[in-house]
Amino acid sequence: RAAPLTADPGGAYFRSDGDGGTFLCGMSPGPDDPDPDIGPDEAARLEPSHEWFEERIWPALANRVPAFESLKVTGAWSGLYDYNTLDQNALVGHHPQVANLVLCNGLSGHGIQHAAGLGRALSELLVHGRYTTIDLSRFAPARLLRPDP
Repeated sequence: RAAPLTADPGGAYFRSDGDGGTFLCGMSPGPDDPDPDIGPDEAARLEPSHEWFEERIWPALANRVPAFESLKVTGAWSGLYDYNTLDQNALVGHHPQVANLVLCNGLSGHGIQHAAGLGRALSELLVHGRYTTIDLSRFAPARLLRPDP
């Protein structure tokens, strides 16, 4: 049966992948985990960590969906996940120091999911000088200059 993208509060996520009971799953490193993007060997950074799966992802998935306790791994891959490392949120709005520069980035793989709302909000900001229906001011790039974003 198909499953939508489901994210556990602990960071593990899964979704069905095609027909036949195949799922994609993963988990991004937490704030106390070492940064996987830092290291001398890029090839090693892109090698899937089977220990990460067995120790962190699988238990979280089985806790969320008990049927995953008996899952079988059929493949693995890893990749770099690009996001704002300060607070893991998007940057949307006028750049605080460069006139005429409007940003809409830092969404990693979620940009397409939010494109319609982001487009509407940014069009309001550009046409009216403010958000009128979707207030995205909490994502303003200027927050990065404040001591407590």
